[in-house]
Amino acid sequence: NGMDLLSIEVMKDDERGVLYQCGEARFIFRKKDTISANHTHADPETLYLVEGEIEMTVGDEVKILKAPIGIDIEPNIYHKVVALTDIRMVLDREGKTN
Repeated sequence: NGMDLLSIEVMKDDERGVLYQCGEARFIFRKKDTISANHTHADPETLYLVEGEIEMTVGDEVKILKAPIGIDIEPNIYHKVVALTDIRMVLDREGKTN
């Protein structure tokens, strides 16, 4: 019939919100006043803020960002997301693909 329906796996569900597996990307819902990331890792990533407002720290740079916006994060650089409102993001660990 041309249409296959797939279940969406919940990767993590805690007091901050929910992280969904969406193929190679991740869909993230976070509640206001929660902190995400707060780490470094070896893979580059692009974070797409599709709804809400965040305080984004990358290295020693801190910015207030409003959706819609994408943020490229280089490998091995500290980054942290503080949700200033309820937020919805898509995380692509493969980085930009253009």
